[in-house]
Amino acid sequence: MKQLAKIALLPVLVLGISSTAIAQKKPAAKKPVAAKPAKAGGFKRLPGGVDFKVVKAGTGTRKPVIGDHIEMYIHVHIGDSVLFDSRKMYSATKPVSFVIAAPRGGGDPMEGFMSMVVGDSAMMKVPVDSMKKNGAQLMPWMKEGMKVEYNVVMVSIRSEAEEKKYNDERAAVQKNIDDAILQDYFRKNGITAKKTASGLYYTTTSEGSGPEVAAGQKVSVNYTGMFMDGNKFDSNTDTAFHHVQPFELTVGKGMVIKGWDEGLQLLKKGAKARFYIPSTMAYGPQEQRGIPANSILIFDVEVTNVQDVVDQTKADDKALKDYFAKNNLTPVKTSSGMYYVITQKGLGETAKAGKKVTMNYTGRLLDGTAFDSNMDPKFNHVSPFSFTLGVGQVIKGWDEGVQLLNIGSKATFFIPSGLAYGDRGAGGAIPPNSPLIFDVELVSIDK
Repeated sequence: MKQLAKIALLPVLVLGISSTAIAQKKPAAKKPVAAKPAKAGGFKRLPGGVDFKVVKAGTGTRKPVIGDHIEMYIHVHIGDSVLFDSRKMYSATKPVSFVIAAPRGGGDPMEGFMSMVVGDSAMMKVPVDSMKKNGAQLMPWMKEGMKVEYNVVMVSIRSEAEEKKYNDERAAVQKNIDDAILQDYFRKNGITAKKTASGLYYTTTSEGSGPEVAAGQKVSVNYTGMFMDGNKFDSNTDTAFHHVQPFELTVGKGMVIKGWDEGLQLLKKGAKARFYIPSTMAYGPQEQRGIPANSILIFDVEVTNVQDVVDQTKADDKALKDYFAKNNLTPVKTSSGMYYVITQKGLGETAKAGKKVTMNYTGRLLDGTAFDSNMDPKFNHVSPFSFTLGVGQVIKGWDEGVQLLNIGSKATFFIPSGLAYGDRGAGGAIPPNSPLIFDVELVSIDK
């Protein structure tokens, strides 16, 4: 269900990095590297390859660091071709927000963002060939020699703690506004709705049978989503929205908005209900694909099926242990549940979070099917794979496993699905709930 799924705020091309590159933890600060001399037009070449200049200086006093939350207006273009314009995306009212991740080099604009203070207007130029080398997804018409130009304005910079306080304060104010709007709506329409402690309202037209849905259970739901004026924005029962099949989710796992995760646990199999969801339990202050910021949403829902979910952690561990017994392996198990075998010892210190590492690898399913490799020509990318460790640019099993290695190490990782691609799988080649095997070699660690 597109409207309920969590979506990235910026396309891959805009940042030049994967949307999974958002930093989860703040690694140790790196020693600053001096920028190269100024280029023609007042630009200076930053160490990672971005040509950067401040067009108008702001009044801020600090620059963002890894893990900070920032808001910016961003306009990206090549010549006359506009690739992204945040002012149009948000109807010229709001900047985009995201978290600063460790720059990956090769023209990553994060490097430029980290050179700005609040109020700065800046320009950046990034060669398309640098983006290509860095693994960015490019449009077919982009050719080497072109440069992507960024025109950006830094609106705010907040630490993780500052961001939480800021959001909590805004949510508290908006919660009261939403509740007043809902109560007025109920009075005008003669509706008697039940209210939960969180501020969600609901009515039921069919109680259903059996126990109430519990967190961790998988449910199938028919639904229609509406604004308070009655206009629909999504439905899996109305053919106008082109996806007339039951929507399945695991309850209480954050797969949907908070109002759904709470509301479904008030219902039984076969129940029909209407949820009145305040914006703080929906999409909050961010516009989302046609849903304006701070929108109160109404959902008609029907729970068509409820089933217990297999404990995937236990299932994965059993599958891995069966594999080890069959292949006479005795790997080491970590506290997270992944297993590993060091097949060749390396030299020096082990890799640390925040460091850029370069790897060779081959990934396999438990049945031996290879699904990816930078060593096998059939996968069409026979070059070492580089990424910043510990900031979410790769699956959790890799972020943990690579920190067990030093330069020259070779190892095999046995990664349960919960530390890989979970119940969604990946790219058609990796089925849902698949434990994965990776043969890896740590080639280098950047200083």
